[in-house]
This record gives sequence, C-alpha cells and structure tokens, in this order.
Amino acid sequence: MAEFLFARRFLLDVADWEKNVSPRDRDALEQVLAAIAADPSLPGRVPSFYDPQAPSYLYRSGSFLVHYRLTADGGVEFLNLFH
Repeated sequence: MAEFLFARRFLLDVADWEKNVSPRDRDALEQVLAAIAADPSLPGRVPSFYDPQAPSYLYRSGSFLVHYRLTADGGVEFLNLFH
C-alpha cells in the first residue's frame, strides 16, 4: 500500500461532505480511499489534465469523485472530494 497524505482542500471537502452522510457513506469513502492507496493505477481512473507537470487522476465511486495524484516518492496525495 502506498503512503498517502491529504491536501488541506481534501480535508475541508470531507468535513463538508460528512455533515449530511450516513455511516454507510463514510464506510464507502474509506473503502475507495484504501483501494486507491493500495493500487493508485486502478482501473476506472481518468487523467484530470489539471496540471501537466504534476499529473492527477479522478476516480468515481458511488456519489462522489476523488481527485488524487502520485507523489515523487510513489505515495498518493488526495486533493479534492466532489460529491
């Protein structure tokens, strides 16, 4: 499993999202974050084309979309959560 970190924006997005979700939704988000950290190249991801110098990806699961990128040391940085 890759090391992972959370960008400040991601943490703010999660805090906003958590205000109105069920425990089942929280579990689903934890599962998708774990899946991305376990295999950042997992099938279904698409390039975001946000910054060509630091490629990032979007991965949809259920009602949310996770924006992340790979770090120079092979880790994963979670950038945004869209819901």
